[in-house]
Amino acid sequence: MTLISTHEDGLPSWVDVMVANDEQHHDTRAFLSALFDWTWELGTAETGFYAIAAANGAPVLGLGQMPGATGAMTTYFATSSIEDSLKEAEQRGATVVMPAMQVMEAGTMAVLLDPSGGPYGLWQANQFTGFGVMYEVNAPGWFDHVSADPQRDGEYYAAVTGHQLTRMEGDMRILQNGEQWFASISYAQQDEKAQWKPIYVVDTLERIHETVPRHGGAIVIPEMPVPGSAICVFSEPVNGTLMTVMRAGAAPD
Repeated sequence: MTLISTHEDGLPSWVDVMVANDEQHHDTRAFLSALFDWTWELGTAETGFYAIAAANGAPVLGLGQMPGATGAMTTYFATSSIEDSLKEAEQRGATVVMPAMQVMEAGTMAVLLDPSGGPYGLWQANQFTGFGVMYEVNAPGWFDHVSADPQRDGEYYAAVTGHQLTRMEGDMRILQNGEQWFASISYAQQDEKAQWKPIYVVDTLERIHETVPRHGGAIVIPEMPVPGSAICVFSEPVNGTLMTVMRAGAAPD
């Protein structure tokens, strides 16, 4: 396993999930652990009981609780100047939902809505940098943004992240840092809201097909080919949030 200690500006550096209460917090941890063999560091009341999942000791996802939360997943992008990033985002049509807020000594966060209304976050690291491993089994491997206007949103994210937007054959756009592809921008399905969908890597899709229903979830798309791999979409049992995993393959170039 290759550990990560820093994240470049404009690249996804963290994902968290917010649920409504203690019971949902417990059940979400149990479900995700069954899928990914994660261990958890449980936070105290001072942290809002924020828990951090680890794959072989490396952080891969956060889980918090807040009354009224619905299990939504938020993807955060690294920044070395969160105030500058917020100004740039607002100038390009974003709405700030949560202004910059210091999270003890861990870092500083903010949450925004992009021009299509899709939520995402910013993270300026201090003691906590974010993902400790990526592109490996049980760790994040890709990030997909869906919206009704992929070209506009692709141009927005290229501008605010400082990275390149490339249009592929068909309707998909790719965000890339030099030669490294790190995210896609694609069309939302009918009635689907604009959102970021983090995709985690698994050893086999067959294991997911068996594990998800056994722990109360439901398979939605058993297998769909994507460049270099295949994905599976399922709903988790606590809030019904749709999640996507991809079969392990080669790391992005």
